[in-house]
Amino acid sequence: MNPSKKEILKQEIDRLLSEGIIERCARFKATNQKPAGLLRTPVYSQRFEVIAIDLFGPLPQTDTGKQWIFIVEDCATKWVELFALSQASARQCATTLIEEVFMRHGIPRRIISDNGTQFVSAVLQQICFTLNISQNFIPDYSPQSNPVERKNKRP
Repeated sequence: MNPSKKEILKQEIDRLLSEGIIERCARFKATNQKPAGLLRTPVYSQRFEVIAIDLFGPLPQTDTGKQWIFIVEDCATKWVELFALSQASARQCATTLIEEVFMRHGIPRRIISDNGTQFVSAVLQQICFTLNISQNFIPDYSPQSNPVERKNKRP
């Protein structure tokens, strides 16, 4: 009586299981999964090196005609400054940036903003080009990429 190949294979597997060889092999088997990558948290060397900007509004108009809030956040220290604007225009945003932020804190290396018309306008583009500021736009429909967006929540 000749044992079939199937019976021989079953006997061999049973022997390997009883001796614990399969468990030892599985423990030392090389994995084909790549290790998880490191989270790259940005490290800023100085204050107001990178700023994030955004507009919030329109809000109910004040007695002085202001109904927009221009938000500027320093990404290194999380310092937030708010400026009331009467219009959400590129010219008012640019003027506020120069007079209120750049004149007090210095010129940043990078500005992060959404793709709002005020921020992609020729006025702000020209200011960034002239002052050698890198302008980064967050992806469309991904507001969580802009650090300022967390401050824009209505109560």
